[in-house]
Amino acid sequence: MKVSKLVHAIDLHACGEPGRVIVGGVTDVPGETMYEKMCYLEQRGDDLRKRMLREPRGYPAANCNIVLPSRNPEADAGFVILEQVEYPLMSGSNIICVATALIETGMVKVTEPETVLTLEAPAGLVTVTAEVRDSKVKSVTFENVPAFAVHLDQVIDVPELGKV
Repeated sequence: MKVSKLVHAIDLHACGEPGRVIVGGVTDVPGETMYEKMCYLEQRGDDLRKRMLREPRGYPAANCNIVLPSRNPEADAGFVILEQVEYPLMSGSNIICVATALIETGMVKVTEPETVLTLEAPAGLVTVTAEVRDSKVKSVTFENVPAFAVHLDQVIDVPELGKV
């Protein structure tokens, strides 16, 4: 992974939730999937997260996303989320910001009045539908990755509480 001295980022927000999106200056990160790329950044490239989210460029509520090429043929693009203390697998406000940045910069094919994208998050593929007018995103909806319960109807022994 190589980070240039000049990183190109766009600051956006989704309903007031800030979301910085890196659109240039970071070469592709090693890994076959966005999950593997996220793990690489966490283990070997965490200085980028700190550079983008700490003072003087960041602040406690800031989030950041790196747009990266996806190797998944179903995906239009991929992204990794960088937050103050972690690398989340998926985030609704961050995917809204990433989709908006991709569309409004022309980094993806845009159709009006609706643009449909498939983005690869570390959690998997997410389908995004954006309402677009005059090259501006007016609204974004998405179908998130499936959620599941690892265990149902299991007894768990919790220290100081007992069996739950």
